Amino acid sequence: MVSKTVSKFALDATAFYQGFHLHSDSRCITTGLVFEEISHIQEKLSVLESLISNKKIMILEPSEDSIRKVRSIITQIGETRLSDADVSIIALSKEFNAILVTDDFAICNLANTLSIELLNLGTKGIKDTRKWIKFCKSCGRGYPPTQRVCSLCGNNLRIRFKKLIGSKSVQDQK
Repeated sequence: MVSKTVSKFALDATAFYQGFHLHSDSRCITTGLVFEEISHIQEKLSVLESLISNKKIMILEPSEDSIRKVRSIITQIGETRLSDADVSIIALSKEFNAILVTDDFAICNLANTLSIELLNLGTKGIKDTRKWIKFCKSCGRGYPPTQRVCSLCGNNLRIRFKKLIGSKSVQDQK
């Protein structure tokens, strides 16, 4: 059993691409799915394997309950650009209360929604948390994130966002 306080940082693929794992003195965690995403970096794989064998990087999996909770929030905010690896690292970061190291804007958006602390390396990060909303450009009707076609006029739906402050939308605060 791994202690939930074992790590300070949870690494997304972008953290590996930026070389964070090579410069951190802290123990880091990631998931098997994220590790698979970066396995194409063959020349640096031996370095990663060394860090894993020395327990500087631990490959862990989030609980099914954590995955379920993250997917529930994804549905609520309408975020459609997240891979299974993204979901896994967000869930692991939340479960272990680790700082999530990423430059992926979709991951940052969800992490902000879940109150996960972020460390951005190559970008300034995101300013606003966004909720994605599907709508019909022709008739203006709004739809849930899973809908693809307007049930009124049959047109393909588009996506727009609302900026959120805390748990309220900017539009609600005007």
